[in-house]
Amino acid sequence: MAALPLALLVALTLPSLAGRTVVVLLVAFWMLATQVRLSDHCWLGAVAVTVMAFTPASLHSLVALDLLAGVYLTAALLKVNGEYLCTERSAGRVVTAHYLHLLRLPDFPRLVKSVPVAVIAVELVAGVLACAPGSERCVLWLAILMHLVFGVSGNFPFSVVAMALWVAVFTPDSHITLAGASWIVGAGALLAGLLGLFGGRTAMGPRSTGWLVKDFYQGAVYGALCAMAVLPPAAGATGPGSWTPLVHGLIALVFAVNFALVVAGVKLEWSFAMFTSLRPFGQTWLERHRLRDWPRYYALSLPSRMPKSLLRDVDPTFLYLATRDENVVHEGVVFHLEAVARQHRVTFAPQAMMPVRERRVLVPADPPQPAPRRRLLDYPAVVPKSLNHRYLA
Repeated sequence: MAALPLALLVALTLPSLAGRTVVVLLVAFWMLATQVRLSDHCWLGAVAVTVMAFTPASLHSLVALDLLAGVYLTAALLKVNGEYLCTERSAGRVVTAHYLHLLRLPDFPRLVKSVPVAVIAVELVAGVLACAPGSERCVLWLAILMHLVFGVSGNFPFSVVAMALWVAVFTPDSHITLAGASWIVGAGALLAGLLGLFGGRTAMGPRSTGWLVKDFYQGAVYGALCAMAVLPPAAGATGPGSWTPLVHGLIALVFAVNFALVVAGVKLEWSFAMFTSLRPFGQTWLERHRLRDWPRYYALSLPSRMPKSLLRDVDPTFLYLATRDENVVHEGVVFHLEAVARQHRVTFAPQAMMPVRERRVLVPADPPQPAPRRRLLDYPAVVPKSLNHRYLA
């Protein structure tokens, strides 16, 4: 947990190459030490930090714009599948209906059904325009509105990371100058903070004081970044020059490889984070049976005796979710949970599961039971046994 605050401290106090290297190593250590699946904004932020740490400041604006274009285009194209566009399990429909329910508003069936197409269209337009020279300001305003909707409805962390990249796009040589317009930044922070405060909701019901503070703070950070992005850039900055084609080519290649790996079924973390309705198993255009060695999932049971000390080492909320009868858990998580459980002389009795496509469900695997392996968590940590059940990983 201390790795990220320490990385921020190093970044502020050691701007040298050695300091930037330490920051990247600390962020990488945090990602490897995390036992839950990393969100899209974690991956995007980590990639941006790593690239910008070892490239000249004159390239940061170009790198940020290319990363944003790749994210928007990838998010849009991966959503073009039957499950996202046409089914009731569509993540676009589920998220919208859930948020309307939290707001205690009617379902608005036509609106809910139109959301998937609208999201694809907006992300696709943003991605295409981001690739067109001279259209950056137009895309910025579209991005501000899009990420504001994403943020207020529950995903401000991703919106903050994306808007930080937009600030980099319009900050030549990574030098931010407010030029006496700090009141605009303050006004943007206050407005977006209030929107987050009054528009935010939690599935657990009434928001605690901590939740209210978090919603206001995240909204305020987003609003401040929006204001910084729309302010006129500083003059006299150097451009990327002859590096432009190489930067475009390398970043485009990375996103093309990432997209191909998702379509081939080798990885899923980016597609899940973008709410594309792609799942590790199921009758979508992404079929997992092509892989010989996909990660195993296990059903877990609570031990008959639950030591209080165990609940200090494992989040009780996650433990409740992982041991519910309708859920199964990724073997990488099970490996760590069992290691902790053995320290407290108990076990979660992991039972390997396998998909039965005819029944659309995960059932116990035939003996002998394979032991959970220490695996990279590039698949969702917890999924339902039913392959027909909609879930947001």
